Amino acid sequence: MGFRYLGNKSRITDWIVGSIAEYAPRGALVADPMCGTATVSRGLANQGFRVVASDELRFPVLHAKARLLPYQRCDFTQAGGSLETAIATLNELPERPGFFWREYSAEGSPTNGSKPRAYFTGANAAKIDSIRIQILEWQNAGLCAETADLLLHHLILAVNSVANIAGTYGYYRSTWSSASLAPIKLEVAPGPSDLDGVHRVTQGRVEDVVDDLDVFMCYLDPPYTKRQYGGNYHVLETLAMQDEPDPVGEGGLRDWYPQSSDFCSKRRVRSALSETIEKLDVPYVSLSYSEDGLVPADEIWGLLAQFGRVERKELALNRFRSNGGKSNKSGPVMEHLYILERQ
Repeated sequence: MGFRYLGNKSRITDWIVGSIAEYAPRGALVADPMCGTATVSRGLANQGFRVVASDELRFPVLHAKARLLPYQRCDFTQAGGSLETAIATLNELPERPGFFWREYSAEGSPTNGSKPRAYFTGANAAKIDSIRIQILEWQNAGLCAETADLLLHHLILAVNSVANIAGTYGYYRSTWSSASLAPIKLEVAPGPSDLDGVHRVTQGRVEDVVDDLDVFMCYLDPPYTKRQYGGNYHVLETLAMQDEPDPVGEGGLRDWYPQSSDFCSKRRVRSALSETIEKLDVPYVSLSYSEDGLVPADEIWGLLAQFGRVERKELALNRFRSNGGKSNKSGPVMEHLYILERQ
């Protein structure tokens, strides 16, 4: 099982959390309102910070709940009595071709007349359908939303392991990867049993969420390229939403436009960042951004400096290539972490 996400900070989590710890005392409340897979949120929690995590898309919220909120909050009475039993039951289900098989498998027949979309083998897509149906049936029998969310988190991780994609779900590969040919299997992910319920997870657009934050520091990790997350992760969002949208085009995208981000727009990103910072009434703001981002480093500095004293930390990383191909840029990429002390 694994996370597949643009901008995942797993390679530099320790560096980010260590830098934040230079300004925020252990036990301080830190917000991560663009949490993605909640990698940094979990890193902060591991180091004794209290965390408020949020994201606009629903599937990252499921990941944040699974990584920050103890599994003990979930009731598996309608699903066999335990997470382990529920996962075993889902793995043993027979294939049941449905929406995912029709719209996202090599054996399907998309309703809009497109050629079959080879995101998954027919067998894996039909198994995804049967798992989705079983979770909904458990919910209809009384399974609570928090427990269903945890099971959907596990399903998404398993789907990531067998998806026939190069890095995102914007389109499928033209040839099958070896991993995509393996049968899908859910595995029990270890839960954060060491966390005692001091963390919170919400859902919302960052521009709205920051209005209500009463924290010591806000960590911002906005997208820094033009690639919209809603479109690039439409399959995972459909799993999290438990719906059956009308897939559009050859790629079968759901309608992601209502969740489009101004941070991915070269024309609107500066105003989006400025407006977000202005709304934050907190002592400190930390901002992750890459030198390859839409806004150059000197402009980021100047924008932040309007609100207080700014420092910048830098870390050189090897460039990530999701498909193993060549890049038109050579050498390492510089990751920046800005620290703004509000005045």
